[in-house]
Amino acid sequence: MIDALYDLLAKIGYTHPLHPPFTHGPIGALIVAFCLGLAGWILRRHVLLLSAYYAVIMAFVLLFPTVAAGIIDWQYYYSGAWINPIRMKIGLAILLLILLSITLIAGRRSTVRPFSMVLLFTLCLVNGISLGYFGGQLVYEGRLPTVSDELLPGRRIFINHCSGCHANGGNIFYPNLPLRSAPQLESYETFIEFVRNPRLPDGSKGPMPAFTTSRLTDQQARELYNYILVGLAKPVRSGN
Repeated sequence: MIDALYDLLAKIGYTHPLHPPFTHGPIGALIVAFCLGLAGWILRRHVLLLSAYYAVIMAFVLLFPTVAAGIIDWQYYYSGAWINPIRMKIGLAILLLILLSITLIAGRRSTVRPFSMVLLFTLCLVNGISLGYFGGQLVYEGRLPTVSDELLPGRRIFINHCSGCHANGGNIFYPNLPLRSAPQLESYETFIEFVRNPRLPDGSKGPMPAFTTSRLTDQQARELYNYILVGLAKPVRSGN
């Protein structure tokens, strides 16, 4: 079902993850809430604090589709792998939900102090920034070696489909089986056979999903293979 969704989006020209565009909603609302709340506290303007409260309501509402899109991307691009940035993002998302709920409840009380509201706005914003940090780790950390222009398509494929589990050419599940020295890279034929039907050395099925032609065409697989050889793998290979 998830594959069908991304296939449909690809047919209409959208080939990117779903989650990043959604993040601008709640994070933007948190920034607005913090700025208005801080201004309301300093200038002693209740109307600004009230506007900040409404921004928090918007952040609370937008958090749900943002998290849903993140879960869908996680399943599609990372096959549900429990890598550290994912764990941190899930924990921070739960914490943000709690903080937003506390802020909404506190804001309804007439006795709440403006400083207390500003403090809550600040905690929510810091939480949102932390979520963005770990999102950046998923995309950028240790996964962008410099390559020539002809290898850029393969690098994009690697970032979207492989980097979550194979950052720096390693292997988060089986450190003793790093991608950079995998025997499956000895030839393209061996590589494509493994990609279509991945198996552990003992023949059992591991956490790596099978990349069918609907998810990775033969041409894309060739581009990915070439990128891995030049950008990540050990220099000595018997195949091309």
